[in-house]
Amino acid sequence: MRYILLVFSLVVFLGCSRVAPSVTEYKIVTDINTKTLNAKSCRDKSLKVAQAFSSSSLMSQQMNYTKGLTKQYRYSQAEWSESPNLAISAEFLKHIQKADIFKSVLSSKSRSKSDMILEINIEDFMQYFSEDESRSYVNVALTLSLLDRKNSQVLATKNFRLTSDVEVLNADGGVQMLNKTLQKTLQQSMGWLDGVCK
Repeated sequence: MRYILLVFSLVVFLGCSRVAPSVTEYKIVTDINTKTLNAKSCRDKSLKVAQAFSSSSLMSQQMNYTKGLTKQYRYSQAEWSESPNLAISAEFLKHIQKADIFKSVLSSKSRSKSDMILEINIEDFMQYFSEDESRSYVNVALTLSLLDRKNSQVLATKNFRLTSDVEVLNADGGVQMLNKTLQKTLQQSMGWLDGVCK
């Protein structure tokens, strides 16, 4: 009787236990190929790159996508290794440091005061699918504002919006295109900063 009970318990246990599928973590990363720019008027200024503003969904590691105009879903087996909000802020910091426009470029966590502040508003950073899932594309939309820290005056502001088609219609394809599109946006942003600091 004990043997039968043991076999039955083992069958029930094995039948109910499932191996959860692994979750793939994706990084937001761009090539730091920004060249040193020629602008001179900001050479004696320090800049602090503020933590980006964004929707709450971009402040978590969940990877979402939109289907049609109104339906939003979450990838069950894919997530960000770091929230897009933090990762995009870090990418801007690295690119601006490489551009060498300012005397110093500080992160938002720095206790040092700066002459200027760069505010980043992430309006869209998402993969989209058509209703029939036959097409996918990504949107990257940002607004940058350069502020004078002393009086909080806006010195310049610029909107950037890029859309790119996704070749592979899954999370991997979406992440690859989001990174490429963010790279283009960063390059345009550096050109804009160069112009502001001429």
